[in-house]
Order: sequence, then C-alpha cells, then structure tokens
Amino acid sequence: MNGSVATVRAGLVTTGGTLASRLLAARFPRSDDELVIGALPARALAERFGTPCYVFDAAILRENLAAVREALGPRVGVLFALKANPNAAVAQLLHAGGAGAEVASAGEIHVALRAGIGGEAMQFAGPGKHGEDLRLALREGVLLNVESAAELEAIAAAAREAGVRARVALRVNPPASMTGSRMRMSGGSAKFGIDAGALEDVARRAEALDGVALEGLHTYAGTQTFDHEGWLANARWLVERARALDAALGRRLASLNFGGGFGVPVFDKDTPFDLAAAGEGLRALIDEDGADRRYHVELGRYLVAEAGVFLTRVTYLKESNGKRFAILDGGMNQHAAATGMGTVIRRAYPMVRATRLKAPAGEEGCQLGGPLCTPADVFPTAKGLELEQGELVAFLSSGAYGLTFSNVLFLGHPAPAEVLVDGEVAEVVRAAGRPEDALRGQRLPGEAG
Repeated sequence: MNGSVATVRAGLVTTGGTLASRLLAARFPRSDDELVIGALPARALAERFGTPCYVFDAAILRENLAAVREALGPRVGVLFALKANPNAAVAQLLHAGGAGAEVASAGEIHVALRAGIGGEAMQFAGPGKHGEDLRLALREGVLLNVESAAELEAIAAAAREAGVRARVALRVNPPASMTGSRMRMSGGSAKFGIDAGALEDVARRAEALDGVALEGLHTYAGTQTFDHEGWLANARWLVERARALDAALGRRLASLNFGGGFGVPVFDKDTPFDLAAAGEGLRALIDEDGADRRYHVELGRYLVAEAGVFLTRVTYLKESNGKRFAILDGGMNQHAAATGMGTVIRRAYPMVRATRLKAPAGEEGCQLGGPLCTPADVFPTAKGLELEQGELVAFLSSGAYGLTFSNVLFLGHPAPAEVLVDGEVAEVVRAAGRPEDALRGQRLPGEAG
C-alpha cells in the first residue's frame, strides 16, 4: 500500500482528540486555521458556490478506493453503492479507479450509465424490482440479485417478454444477524433475500426457468459494521452455502457478492473498521474456496463519506430564556443525517468552524438550528461550540447519505449545489436548486400535460 493511502487510513486510528480533529489531520492536512478542501479554502468555495453546499474531495475518493482494492486483493471486484451518493461525477471518478456499481432503481442505472459504467459492471439489489426497473436492467445486461421466489418469476417473465436472458444471483438471508452492525439487514424474518432453508429450491427453479441464467449468490447482512470478524464470518457462511449449492446443482456458481457495510466513524467514540484484517481474512477465504469464481463487495459510505463536507452559514444568532441559538441556512431538508434522523440517539456529527479551526471552545456554546419551521430541524452539537454571525460551519464526513437521504421537498427550500474539488479545480457537479423548483412537475386541473 502506498504511503499516502496508508497514512490516511491509519490517521483515524492513532490520532487522539475528537473525531473532527482526527478527520482534519488525516483527510484535510493542508488546513491550518481554515479548512482547506483539496487545495481550496472553504471560505473561497462558499463565496463562489454559495451556501449551503456539498463539497467532495476527489483525492480522498481515489485514496479510499485504492485502499480497499489493495486490501482485498485483485480477485475482489469493488462495486460503488450509488445509494450512498448518486452523483454521476462521483461515480465516474470511482469507475475510473476500477469500481463498478451497485444500483437499487432504474434511476440509479441511468446515473451509472451517465458515469460511463456499463450494465455488465452493475448489480441490482432491492426487494421490489418491477416495471421499468426490470425493463432497463434487462436491456443493459445488469446482474439482478433476486430477493424472493415471486421476484424470480417476475424477472423470468420480463426477460421472456424482452427476448433476452436475465443474469441473476440469489440474495440469501442468513439465519443469524451479523455482529457489530449498527443497522442489521438479515437474520430471522426479513424483507431482504431468500431464507437459507429455501435457497436450494429457488435455485433449482431458476435453473429450470426459461429466460434466466443463474450466476451466483449475494448477501448483505448489515451496514455500519465495525466488527471485521463478524463480517468475515458472514462471508465464510456465504462461501459454504455456495459450495453446498455447487454440489446440489452439479456445477460451480460463477459469482459471489459478499455485500459490504464497512463501518465509518461518524461519532467521537466510533472506532474504524479494520480494513487490513478484513482484507487478509477475505483473501485467505477465497484461496480456501479454490474456485474459479468472480467475487465482489459493494461499498458506499466507506468510499465516499469522509470525502464530503457540508458547508452552511450562520444566518442569525438569538437568545431564548438564557440559551443561545445559531440559525443556519442549511437544515434537515438538506442534511438529515447530521440532525440525527434515522438514529435512536441523536449525537453530534463532526463539525468545525471552517475559518476558525484553532479558536478555543467556549464555555456555553449554542444550539444549532436550520431554517425550517419544525422543531425537528436542529443539529446535535458538541459542547462549547460558539459561533458568530455570518460564520461558516463545516459538517465533516458528509459525502454519504447527505442530500440523497434528506427530505428535499419539505417547505420548498432550494436544493444545495454539489461541488467536486480536484486539487485546485472546483466544478459544480449538481446545480443548486431555485425557489421555483417547488412547482416542478405540478399542474392545476385542466392544464395541458
């Protein structure tokens, strides 16, 4: 592994202090008293592109993908899970580094195609694929990860209608949940995948159906997984299922997708996923399998989260019954994850005063709120964060599940721009919205279509 990649991955493990300070040291080393993304100061980016906006650092994206590919070895293909950040420029950059795409809708197929990723390099997961999802996937030759016996029949029917043969893999629901995952997506009853006990029957049905070519197995047991041993145990389980199915079908399956979900620290006490140990274990497992198969992992957050920064500005300061509030121009409609949406316990995202990194923490701090007319639009904050009128605030680790996870239509505020920084070059890769976008697609009764 080259020195720069090794240093980036190790920095989050060995450096003390808060998560924000560790991210600054490891990911944005050019920063002094002002956050520098790529080679560009945050203040200049905010003035040029306006706030709120998302900024993605191309160098970090490349480093993350290179680290994963080197750790897992040449036999493991990496698929970028577009759900984490469905920006075509981000996908294009990762594809240039050797990544394919994991998609979950016809819309994401279109994004992947725009990024230059061919259907043969895509895999499609999700329990409700139908209609245009299937038609487009079949037309482009995308591998479909089948989630139920009923979906298999629908895929076969769509393939016969289209006059093509569908490439499919069976997504397996393991009997037990994976340890160490913040969000578990397998074990017991689940809407995802085919229960292990039914796997052979569904595989035999796939073999018998016209219009279907069974290529392999897929699993995705959980996300934000910080226990590499639990992840490897799930990978081993999948290999064992593949071997059993090889014997039952009398032929060797050509493809195994181990899923992904490698954990990324977003709170101070989070510890990084041990990529090196996971890679060592997976390489050994593949050698032990001894099969001529294609192997894949699918990663979203792990590739893009730490490459992204959400820049927002303090619009107003106020006091209410002895408590200070800072009202930002960006809110939960643009960065829902940073407000704690979807979590049981709301904890502070890593955030910094973008132009006063060295300023000491205050004694009292203030509560951060967005511009929306709802009490849910507040950001959990670190103790002692004191802000000034007009100050630029940066939420770090915001490259994944940022705009894509947010309720952008709520209250009609425009969407923020997305900007890609590559060294000294910054380009808009998703234009900022406009207030009139609130009317997009709407019609009054009687208006022409």
